[in-house]
Amino acid sequence: MSSAGRNNNSTNSTRPGKPYPGFPLFAHASGQWAKKIRGRQHYFGVWADPQAALTNYLRDKEDLEAGRRPRLRGKGTDILTVQQMVWGFLEAKKLAVECGEMEAASWTCYKGYGERMIRVFGPHTLVEDLTADDFERYRKDLQKTHKTLESLKGDLTKTKVFFNWAGPGVHGRRYLQQLPCYGDAMRVPARRALLREKQEQAQRVLSAAQIRRLLAESEAKYEGGLKLRAMILLGVNCAFGNMDCAKLTVAALDLAGGWANFPRPKTGTPRRCPLWPQTVAALEAVLAARKLPRDAAHARRLFVTKFGQPFLPSAIGLEFEKLAAAAGMDCTEADFYDLRRTCISIGIQVNDDDAVRTISGHQRRAEDMLGVYNRIAVSDERLRAVSAHIQSWLGLAPALRLLESGDEGQPAAPSESVV
Repeated sequence: MSSAGRNNNSTNSTRPGKPYPGFPLFAHASGQWAKKIRGRQHYFGVWADPQAALTNYLRDKEDLEAGRRPRLRGKGTDILTVQQMVWGFLEAKKLAVECGEMEAASWTCYKGYGERMIRVFGPHTLVEDLTADDFERYRKDLQKTHKTLESLKGDLTKTKVFFNWAGPGVHGRRYLQQLPCYGDAMRVPARRALLREKQEQAQRVLSAAQIRRLLAESEAKYEGGLKLRAMILLGVNCAFGNMDCAKLTVAALDLAGGWANFPRPKTGTPRRCPLWPQTVAALEAVLAARKLPRDAAHARRLFVTKFGQPFLPSAIGLEFEKLAAAAGMDCTEADFYDLRRTCISIGIQVNDDDAVRTISGHQRRAEDMLGVYNRIAVSDERLRAVSAHIQSWLGLAPALRLLESGDEGQPAAPSESVV
């Protein structure tokens, strides 16, 4: 299809009249035949082809008048616009959210990519008309907002999911006979570039003194620090990230025995972690002050806001940033996920990678045959050894009392009673 099929202004400044009396569409200044339905403007095709626009209108009329997004009809590239592909994908993925296969936050993330494609490519551009030049424009738009090559890699990969969904593959809908020609613009950054960027970045591992400062600040000064203190301890004790804390359930905790058994929400990988006395005490305090969630669907969540709502992962990150600022740090020095990185970095010094994996919820690579053949679970003694090493490094006494901070970056001398 020619460029006239795109959502660009027509080069003809004179709007055409209706091809015949009673034609249901009007010539919009964008160069498209349009109609307002339920208070919203909808576009159906270029001025040059009023019959095709009428066909599109009659096809989608029932859905639009009922307040539904138009469903994709039939198979073939002659009907699939960028907007239709995006809407169809998002509608299909709502089923995955409803059954718990996909997180609502992930759906929202995909919605953002879809809206960006509609804005950059144009809603009425046929997917089959997209060229390497179009994808170059899309990548330039992505690069205005991405922070790292790693995040750009994720952006490009998730964008391709839309086309794979509509494409000819085994799991595709086959609305496309073949995938677009992406060109180099959609190629993910080279591995060597990703490694170089990682080496140039900060270590993102907190010192023992920094963590003790954060804990002291949450206990002494910070409003609402009760919950955040427990989250910080879960981060460094059990390698919990923002999502882990947000999704943690009461049933996953055995506070009497001192264990957390909570699969990673991101992957479903089982985890088992011994809890320090400080962590148990902090979690008991959270439970004692916990409000009942307003929505029964969130009744199992441990961390609930003062308004009876579950914590969002992004909100945990923001609260941690406030705490870090109060403790004399900024976001370039610490974010909440650094607690997980620190836990794993210190834990692997025990030279028991499988125990660290069991605590953190990491899996061996599929090609790692040692992991494939191993069928023996990591013992609790091995898990306790890793946990005790991290606790000793951190310099926490068994009681809910922080030792005096040692030199920055060095653990304070542990008490003799440290587990």
